[in-house]
Formats: sequence, structure tokens, C-alpha cells
Amino acid sequence: MEHNTASERPDSHESRFHKEEFPFFWVVNVYAKYTQQMEVELKKIDIDLSRFRVLMLVHQYHRASISRITEYAVSKMPTVTKIVGRLRDDGLLTTHVSASDGRVTEAELTPAGEAKVAQAQLLSKKVFAKAFKGITPAQEKKMNHVLSLLLHNLDD
Repeated sequence: MEHNTASERPDSHESRFHKEEFPFFWVVNVYAKYTQQMEVELKKIDIDLSRFRVLMLVHQYHRASISRITEYAVSKMPTVTKIVGRLRDDGLLTTHVSASDGRVTEAELTPAGEAKVAQAQLLSKKVFAKAFKGITPAQEKKMNHVLSLLLHNLDD
């Protein structure tokens, strides 16, 4: 007679998938809601989430290479190049060849780009306030730490 442990039986509680106990369920769903709500807010100032990400990265670094933007925006180089080109055409960014490496193109915000970032930050604060309602700074710090560990583990 064969004896299976509870975890080996296909109908056992332990063997069934419960989405609520799967961290990536929460990550994907939080990201989807965040994206939906940010798109609604950003539409008010005529930008989308991709342009917002690029603008915020250039704002953070003051001058950012296309490769740095690609890395931190988690996007592909051709996509970022197109977005940067559109933002440049809209007068929100300037691009130039790096003084230290002629192979590198860098982007900087124009005054209009800085103004757009300020508008976007005001709108994004509403989404962030809603998302983080009831969450303490310590909980936010711990969540960021755990998510950074997950990312690091997946990068290995």
C-alpha cells in the first residue's frame, strides 16, 4: 500500500495554487492598477507612461545616456530611442553627443521638460498617496528592500 504525504497528494491543500499566496500575483496586479491609474492622470498633460518614465529618469540624473535610460526604464534601446526622439521633437528634451565618449548620446531636459516633470509629479503624487494609504514609512522601506532582493535574485 502506497502512502503519500499531504504535500504529495494532488488534491491536498499544499499542492493547490493559491494566487493570494503567490507574491508575483500581487506584483503584477499592483503594476497593472498603477499603470491604469497613471495613464489616466498623465493623459491630462498629454503624455503617456513611457514618456513619463523617460522624463523622470532624465530629471533624476540631470543628463542621462540612452543606454542608462534603457536600463532603468526596463525597455529596449530602439523603443527608448524613439521615445527620446519624440520628447525632443516636443521640445521637452535636448540630445547631444557625450563630451567624454563620442559613441554615447545623452538627453537633458529643456525648461519645458522641467515644467512637464513638475506637472507629472503633481499628478503622480495623487496615485502614490492612494496606493500607499495606510502604509507606514517602515513598511514601505521593508517592501522596497524585499522587492530589491527579488530583483537581485532574478538577475543572478
